[in-house]
Amino acid sequence: MSLKPKRVDFNSTWSDLQETVKGVITLGNVPRQTWNDRFSDVYSLCVAYPEPLADKLYSETKKFLETHVSQELGKVRKAGEKNLLSSYHDSWKQFSRGIDYLHKLYLYLNTQHIKKQKLSDAELTYGSLSVEATEQMKEIGELGLHIWKTQMIEPLEKDLVGQLLEGIKYDRKGGAAGGSHFQSDATIYGVIQSLVSVEEYKKKGNLDLYEEIFEKPFLLATGEYYREEAAKLLGEGDISHYMERVIMKIEAEDVRSRKFLYPSSYQKVTGECEQRMVGDHLTYLHSECKPMVSGERRADLANLYRLLKPISGALSVLVEEVQNHIKQGGMESIAGLKGESVHTDFVENMLTVHKKYRDLIQEVFQGDQAFVGALDKACTAVINHREPKTASK
Repeated sequence: MSLKPKRVDFNSTWSDLQETVKGVITLGNVPRQTWNDRFSDVYSLCVAYPEPLADKLYSETKKFLETHVSQELGKVRKAGEKNLLSSYHDSWKQFSRGIDYLHKLYLYLNTQHIKKQKLSDAELTYGSLSVEATEQMKEIGELGLHIWKTQMIEPLEKDLVGQLLEGIKYDRKGGAAGGSHFQSDATIYGVIQSLVSVEEYKKKGNLDLYEEIFEKPFLLATGEYYREEAAKLLGEGDISHYMERVIMKIEAEDVRSRKFLYPSSYQKVTGECEQRMVGDHLTYLHSECKPMVSGERRADLANLYRLLKPISGALSVLVEEVQNHIKQGGMESIAGLKGESVHTDFVENMLTVHKKYRDLIQEVFQGDQAFVGALDKACTAVINHREPKTASK
């Protein structure tokens, strides 16, 4: 191709280019030669003589993309409510790949024209120019995604999010997400992922859309669901049953998060489950600490530890019970020692107590330092204990 600027008839060049743009955006078969010719056309329009036609090319491409997305929206709506997620997902898969190719076709416009027009972050933040970032020219890939967000996601937001929440709730209740009129796991994941991908090009705030329109209502719905589940479980059985079921539900929800959500949500979802099923019921759980510790019910204690640990400050009651229990065990082990070997027996008995509870802490509380500290304090209290009017040990 000739690199020399020359006169270009915009209308006839755009007419050819528009055909190819349509082929690219719909993943049609565009022959290599046609691609190369259109690639040259983009260049020729950007450097046209006597006046570059880059702005005109940008504006026509923008109009084309807006019309295209608006037609896609029509198709998605026409597919009906039952097929909304799958129809949207199919359309997104085609568009997101197509816009990626189109971005490459417009390489010269993107790098030589638009990038130079773009204000830097510093100019936007500190400059005297009051310009909205959205008013700036976007590179073609970004422009396409922005149009998709405003003309596809925003009009469908309520229905899309509503069906995503329903689909995940259905999965929670044990139905395969593909059952009923809900979609496959891959569709639900793909639609949620599109809310992230559509703004991935942004330097900051690239998760705003996802968090605002999906994550926020999802966390609310999750909290509500597990509040009800906790109430149901509390009426079903004893503390052992409750803890086992809660742990199963938290673990299942973690697997579900990894199946459907963006990684930034995993911890938030787990936190919501823990808060509703553990944090909201601390009085009940704490009231069960004493009998559990007295009976040294290892399985129950391990489950209680697992549930209380993530909740801020919730372990202290259990730690205190364990400390009191060890102290009592120590006191009993040295009570009534008589005869010549008192000193030896005292040391041996204390070592036995220390080893027993050190092992228990290792096995049940995973060697947690808070419990190791409780063991030390309890043993120290026993060793330093002195009955009134008796000689020091």
